[in-house]
Amino acid sequence: MSNAPQPQSEPVPPPKKENGSPGIAQELLKEALDAFYRADDETALELLLGVLELNPENLRIHYLAALCAAIMTDEETLDDVYHQARKTKTRHPYIVGCEAVRALFFANFERAEHLFNLALRSLPDDIDLNLGLGILYEQMGAEEKSAAVYLRVLELAPDNIRARISLGISYALSGEYVNALAQYQYAKQLDPTVENPHQHLGRDYYAEGMFDEAANEFARAIAEEPEQPAAYFYLMDCYKRLGMVDDAIDVYETIRRRFPQQPEIISRFYEHFRMFAEVIPLLEQLLKKNPRDVELLVRLTTAYREIGRLNDAITTLQRAIAEEPEGAALWTLLAELYYARGEYTQAVAAAQRALQLDRTEEAAYTVLADALLFLGRIEEAEKTERQMNIIRDEAWRRYQQKFSGQDEVDEAE
Repeated sequence: MSNAPQPQSEPVPPPKKENGSPGIAQELLKEALDAFYRADDETALELLLGVLELNPENLRIHYLAALCAAIMTDEETLDDVYHQARKTKTRHPYIVGCEAVRALFFANFERAEHLFNLALRSLPDDIDLNLGLGILYEQMGAEEKSAAVYLRVLELAPDNIRARISLGISYALSGEYVNALAQYQYAKQLDPTVENPHQHLGRDYYAEGMFDEAANEFARAIAEEPEQPAAYFYLMDCYKRLGMVDDAIDVYETIRRRFPQQPEIISRFYEHFRMFAEVIPLLEQLLKKNPRDVELLVRLTTAYREIGRLNDAITTLQRAIAEEPEGAALWTLLAELYYARGEYTQAVAAAQRALQLDRTEEAAYTVLADALLFLGRIEEAEKTERQMNIIRDEAWRRYQQKFSGQDEVDEAE
């Protein structure tokens, strides 16, 4: 990918202080922008946070990090970056952009649109702010508005891959599939590592329930890039949904033959398509190499649970808890497994442990109340339900405050 142009007007004020080498910060920033403009938000966020450590007063990086965190639904990181940005006590367009991103995250679309437009009045040619506005319109379901914004970005930076692909998505959502494919193909020319255009278009059709059209596109993607597994899984699922069982089985057998040495990748696809019996051997294989990996243990627990192997699920989850004993969500899951096995006393103990670790763990209240009812402890169950309602009310009030920006006012006071 060629280097994307930087914003041309009203540059970010130079930092008063930079920790570490400016050269390192600039190199990290270049890598972060390359990742962001390829829509690799996980990599971009990690790099942007690294840049912020070296250059904590760079307002553009605050905005981009906040936007990546919002896209990834990482509320904790979003709040951290946002509150750091507010400490600058300026009304620079990038700070306004941070406020817009936060409003977007909490689904206050009207406020987010107002703030993005306010920031763009000062920096109308800023690629990053325009991309944020386009992402907002995507989440609003305003395809025509998002397309117009992405076209504007491409006027400024024709080689911006994120804008190309996002424009294609906007076209697809409007039913303009030929135009969508053209944008995906353009993006592929710019960067051969991006998703196959026919695969991308296939996913567009798939999302709309147009499985015949999707299957045709996935077949074309396989013909062009037979070493990429995603299209095989989507094609298999399209055949299943179309009632073409023999064809689906043929694709499944092809997957098993072609990708035997990629358990990390293939296991994710099996999980995505809820093929839990197939994923278990792969996860067990991965755990032999990483027996203390909590994420793998939880994934295997889930797979066992889905096919009814509750004993194996509990044993596996207990291994995860041994590695991460303070994980409230793990104790909640254990409570649910005990409950499913009819062991209500153990379910109560596990749920109570979850709530000791995190009183806001709503799912723990639910399983605790249900288990108490089965044990005939009616008053305790009713008390648990009241506590759960209090927690829900508190969570709703916090959300409303963040939605409206009232928590910002409270902090300022």
